[in-house]
Amino acid sequence: MADRSCVELGLLSSISLMASYSFFFFFFLLLLLQPLRSLSCYSAIFSFGDSLTDTGNAVYFAGGADPANRLPYGETYFRRPAGRYSDGRIVLDFLAQALGLPLVPPYDAGHNPEASDFASGANFAVAGASALSPLYYQAKGLNVSGEDYSLDTQLKWFRQMLQFSHIGDTFDDALFFVGEIGVNDYNNLLSMDGTSVDCARWLVPSIVQRIGSAIDEVLQTGARTVMVAGMFPLGCIPLFLTMFLRQQSDAYEPETGCLKSLNLLSQYHNLLLQNELGQIQKAHPRSKIIYADFYDNLMSVYRSPEQFVIWCGAGIKSTVVACCGGEGPYNFSFSVMCGDPTSRWCSHPLNYMCWDGMHFTEAASRVIARNIIDGSSAHFSNSTKMLADT
Repeated sequence: MADRSCVELGLLSSISLMASYSFFFFFFLLLLLQPLRSLSCYSAIFSFGDSLTDTGNAVYFAGGADPANRLPYGETYFRRPAGRYSDGRIVLDFLAQALGLPLVPPYDAGHNPEASDFASGANFAVAGASALSPLYYQAKGLNVSGEDYSLDTQLKWFRQMLQFSHIGDTFDDALFFVGEIGVNDYNNLLSMDGTSVDCARWLVPSIVQRIGSAIDEVLQTGARTVMVAGMFPLGCIPLFLTMFLRQQSDAYEPETGCLKSLNLLSQYHNLLLQNELGQIQKAHPRSKIIYADFYDNLMSVYRSPEQFVIWCGAGIKSTVVACCGGEGPYNFSFSVMCGDPTSRWCSHPLNYMCWDGMHFTEAASRVIARNIIDGSSAHFSNSTKMLADT
């Protein structure tokens, strides 16, 4: 009975947030929520990650001077910039709405952690965050610029929140979401002159180990359910397709147009991550570790986009070209980014996988979230996978 009331609450909350949408979207939402009848009722969501999970922290740190604080960001759902690196909602938003919870507030954008109420959750994710700290790169003799929003910093904020609140008492009913993280580590290395994809592989074990230690720390504070996102297909992102534009034709997957080497990097990352989660699950048998498979989830769309109808017969048509950007074959330019006055954007983001060359559209995030919720791309980490040649 408790599960049913949780779902009904989620339905009412979601409908109130989307009152301006048509009957068809409500019908879709009903279908989306059906699998949740088998899930526990969560009272809060606490999340970590990078720009795919950020709901406003980076905009706050930039004093508002950030692309995500300008149109056309947020235009599809919020009708205004909402701190998300998308035209609308991200995966985290869909999960919160499906569980009948408020959209997860950005922790640092709360300004005053002592006075803020995080009873329904908090988001520590920041755009540009890396899994590894700058100190790691310095020790390796690598110069990585930018602010330190790494997992080390996000966990520091998490510990800070615990000092000023008693929400740790509710962790039994909280969902902890570790969004995809590591892409900025790979990008830091790949953007250096003369660095190949093979060179980026040596980072994978360290990144996965850091993600694992972060999860272990969260579990030590009393968390009982942790969902961990895998790496998405890096080879299908306009940013990297533009960066490696001069590759030979055999460097691309003929079926998708994605770069083979970068997708293999994603697969290697996910293989090691799933092995790590299996070990963590063994060490914490009373907790639930859930792996959210972003890679296979999205590759099914890249391979057959025509099969994914999002709303009222409309669906994804463009997979590797950005909706909003500059120029070039992928509508992405390092000199003209989405949000720039000279940038251009598509009229129907619903038909696109990629929003700005680096992040997903609401349509793509909806596909990911739907498959996580119905269980087709999320599973418990109760065993260690066999290592395979990748």
